[in-house]
Amino acid sequence: MKKRTENKACTAVIDRYDYDEDIAEAASHVGTGTIFNLCALIGAWGVTCLGSAVVQFGIATMVKGWFAGITG
Repeated sequence: MKKRTENKACTAVIDRYDYDEDIAEAASHVGTGTIFNLCALIGAWGVTCLGSAVVQFGIATMVKGWFAGITG
């Protein structure tokens, strides 16, 4: 065995693990994921409604209705 110099003790320093930061980060990820999923659901619903309107009324009627809507 090697002799230690000057009676220095070898100790491991265990850093305190901060659970509060992990909980806040996990909550942030859950909240962000929920918002992203709701945005995707709303976007898919909008595309579905647009497709339904095109099938029911046709593209020409949709464009005329859009122009009527934006011109007042």
